Amino acid sequence: MKKTVSLLLLLLVGQFTFSQQNVIANAKRTAQLMIDDYLKKKYENYVDFLYPTEIKYRGGKDKFVSLLKANDESDKLFNLKRVSQKIISTSKVYQAGKELHCAISVENKSRSDMGTTILRTTLLAISADQGKSWKFITTGDKTPTQVHKMVPKFNEDLMWDAGSFKTLKK
Repeated sequence: MKKTVSLLLLLLVGQFTFSQQNVIANAKRTAQLMIDDYLKKKYENYVDFLYPTEIKYRGGKDKFVSLLKANDESDKLFNLKRVSQKIISTSKVYQAGKELHCAISVENKSRSDMGTTILRTTLLAISADQGKSWKFITTGDKTPTQVHKMVPKFNEDLMWDAGSFKTLKK
């Protein structure tokens, strides 16, 4: 009997771990699609990956897309080029009411006449359908309090880095 209970418990833990890995893999895949759209300057597609309160925070889809395009023009003035964005880590997935949440750390590299700039920030990944699809909130320009207000049932166990910024001289 003990062996049966132990085996059943082991199978359940294994299933949970496998499920977590699949959910995290899907979140990372979706985040990478969003990043790719951003790097390709497909801003209408990029904004579609954002959580509704993030779009509202940015003034709506049209306003945010216009701002991203205006930023491109400013970048040209400063000879600033985006080199890469890559996912560097993910947190575990947390249940938050009917949603799943996880944090995805991203490293952004840009080059200018001043050198290479590396910005590390975090995406808050949110799924309302148990990990099948994901929407994101960028946390880099927000306080934790602002992020918590944007998400109805935020799981307090979810933590993320505030981010970092450094410029490497040429």
